[in-house]
Formats: sequence, structure tokens, C-alpha cells
Amino acid sequence: MPIETKLQIERIASWLSQSVDYMEAQGVVFELRPEINSMVLARLAQKTFGEKSLGLILLTRHASERNEAALLLAKRLQLRYQVIDLGRPAEELVNIFPDAPQGQLLSRLNMAVLYQSAAAAGYAVLGTLTRNDWEIGNFTKYGDGAADLFPIVHLLASELQVIAKHLDLPDFIVQKPSAATQPSQHFTTRQLEDYLTGELARVPRDVQTKIQQAQQEALHKKLPILHQSLLEGLGVKETATEEMQEAYDKSIEALTLISKAITSDQYLEDILRLIVMVTAEVMNSSVCSLWLLDEKEAVMRLRATQSIDSEYLKDRVLRVGEGVVGKVVAENRPYVITNVLTDPYYKEKDLAKRMGLVSMLSVPMRVKERVIGVINCYTSHPHAFSDLQMNVLTTVANQAAVAIEKTELMVQTKVIQEELERRKLIERAKDLLMKRFQLPGEEAYRWLQKRSMNTRKSMREVAEAVILTMEG
Repeated sequence: MPIETKLQIERIASWLSQSVDYMEAQGVVFELRPEINSMVLARLAQKTFGEKSLGLILLTRHASERNEAALLLAKRLQLRYQVIDLGRPAEELVNIFPDAPQGQLLSRLNMAVLYQSAAAAGYAVLGTLTRNDWEIGNFTKYGDGAADLFPIVHLLASELQVIAKHLDLPDFIVQKPSAATQPSQHFTTRQLEDYLTGELARVPRDVQTKIQQAQQEALHKKLPILHQSLLEGLGVKETATEEMQEAYDKSIEALTLISKAITSDQYLEDILRLIVMVTAEVMNSSVCSLWLLDEKEAVMRLRATQSIDSEYLKDRVLRVGEGVVGKVVAENRPYVITNVLTDPYYKEKDLAKRMGLVSMLSVPMRVKERVIGVINCYTSHPHAFSDLQMNVLTTVANQAAVAIEKTELMVQTKVIQEELERRKLIERAKDLLMKRFQLPGEEAYRWLQKRSMNTRKSMREVAEAVILTMEG
């Protein structure tokens, strides 16, 4: 298996494990269908949770061939599964709502069954959306577009095929396009993926416009996935004002970007820069800054800003309780300033005056009730921040906090895994030296250390060379 593919599989499995732990769930449940999305998800769940992963085969009378294929695959791959017959309830639903699209009705029925099964077992529900699905709204709102976690939503259909192949899925699953990978009537899968990866020269202008339209039309579907309470929190009603609707649309875009970052292979610094950039855009802010809490030293450190001012970019540290940032952390609540030059808590008045900063909104970044950082937004003119803007920034800040925490956990996990691997290699090399030269363990280890110092190579590199030489 190529290293990149192996790392991606391990990264998704690690994120899944940490996310389920964070939710305090006991395992995962998902719909099992003979399609690439579902089968990749099943394999990842099996790899991560073993017997605590459950695939539901939901029987309906019009899909007997699909049901049989799902059952055969579950047995072939030794997946834990449960068969539930939805034939009768599905027919009753169709009779009750004869004018409703049958596909949507069944999708919502399936999701209700998934959630009920999850609730009974204390499991989390996994969704099968890929990036192709997500970007153009190729899912049913409150149906297959509803789940607790979407482990493959950052993957393009072509990337999913590579992973499917290396998870030992049958060729007919790897090659068979699912509903998500089939071409739209307006553009092909290849055109969509070229557009999403920035290869715009390969995509005709009229096709780009159609993809953008599909993305725009999909926004309302993404709302339940990103933040169930966003509309209520923003105060957006059916009679929403133009300002509210614009704020809502921008919030959705920001949350979409930040949500994708959670499962991406970006490093923490890249994610922090992404957060301040999209936040500044959402808030129409002249400067946005992000501070993270160093719990050991009880200080706040400036970690990211989209400002290009050299003075603002300097490393800065504030104690918890010190200045506006320290106050927001200590009190765990937002703080609004009409004019930073007259506010008693604002410390850097000379810098603000030189940069033309006037009003400020500072909100805590929370994971559950724990504050991990602060996001600040400034305007270059006197501004009264509305409740709507407060709610927008709070929602974005909390989503960003989850992205940051998950990324740090993944980094820690990777470091631990690398250290364990290093120790295994050194131990193996030491055993080979002991057997080959009849050396005591301590002497064999000192030989590796000395070789490392003399060659200016790491202990791991020396160990790998010894293993290659003696076992090769």
C-alpha cells in the first residue's frame, strides 16, 4: 500500500476513534449498501471499532437485488451486521404521502431507523457523504445527509476509489459508480473534481457556473449537518432580512471550510490561518486574531492573524485575566468594545491607533464548557456589533475550537505512534547485534548510540541500517 494512502486511512481511523470518544459513544452504526461509499465506511469502522461497529441492511421490496448483494458482502468481509425489514413501513409511508418523492421518503425512514438503533446501543451514526456529494448537495436533507460524523466527506470520489482498493474491497465495488460518483446532467464527475481541486483550465466557463449554482442551491441542505441550531441562534426566520440572510450564507461557508479542515491532512498552523481568514470574511473585519490558551503556563499566545502589519505579527503573550483576551478566557464570555482607545482593559492602544483599529468583538472558543482560546474581530470604524454578529462569531468560534482540538489530538497520536515505532526498530536492531556478536543487551545498545553519534544519524536510522544489513 502506498504510504500516502496508508497514512490517510490511519488518519481517518484515528479521527473517528477520537471523535466517538469525545461524544462518549460506545461504537458506531451505519447503513450497509453494496456501494463504494458505504463499503469503505464499513471497512474503516471495522478497522477502528471491531465488534463495536454495526452495519444495518435495511430491506425494502423494490431493492431485493441490492439487499442480497449487501448481505453477501457483509459475510465475505466478516462485518458485523443486522438485517431490518422496512418493506411494510416503507409501503405505508408511500401510501400516506403519494405525491412525495419516494427516494426522499425512504432515505428519511432509513435515517430514523439508524438513529433509533444508535440510541438503543449508545452508538454514533456515521454518514457516507463524500466531497462530491457535499459540494453539490447530492443528498437528502434530514435523510442520508444527517449523521453524527462524516468520516469521508473530505474525500473526492477518485480518492475514495484508491482507498477502497487498498482496503481489499472487491473490484466490482471499487469500479462501480455509486449515486455520488455518477455524472450530473450538467457536468461530469471529472469536471467537478477538476473544479474542486483548482484545475479550472480543464473546466469550461459555463460548467464552472453550473457547479457554482449547484453549490449555492445546496447550502440549505448543509445547515442540519454543520450546526443544528444555527438558524435559531442567528435569528434567521422565513422573513429574514437581507442582512440576516447574508450573514447566514457566510456562516455556512465558513463552517463548511472549518468542518472540512477537521478531517483534512492540514497542519495546525494551516488550520489556524484558515480560521482567521474565513472569520474576517464573515465578520467584514479589518483584522482578526486568534489566541490559544497554554494551560500549563496559564497564558494566552497569539497564534494566527490575517493582518500583514509587522508589529501585529510579533509574538505576544498575555496572562489569563490580563487585557481583553485574558478577561474573556477568565470569565468565559464575549466582550464588546466600541472604541479600543478608551477601553480600560485594552492594553495595546498605541498599536491600535497606528493601525486604525476602533471597535472590537472578542469571543471565547469553547469545546463543551472548556475554553481553549479566543477570537478577536476589529473594525476600522466605530461599530455596534449586533446580536446576530455575536451569534455568528460564537458559532464559528466553537466549530473552530473543535477543529483545533481534533488536530492537536491527531498530532499527539501521530507522535506517540512514531515514538513506539522508533523504539521497536531500536529493540529489533539491538537483538540482532546481541545474537550476531554475542553481546550483552546494554553493550549492543551502546554500540547503536555510538554509531549514531559518529555518523550523525538518528538512532532510528542506525537501527534501520542494521536491520537491513543483517536481515536483508
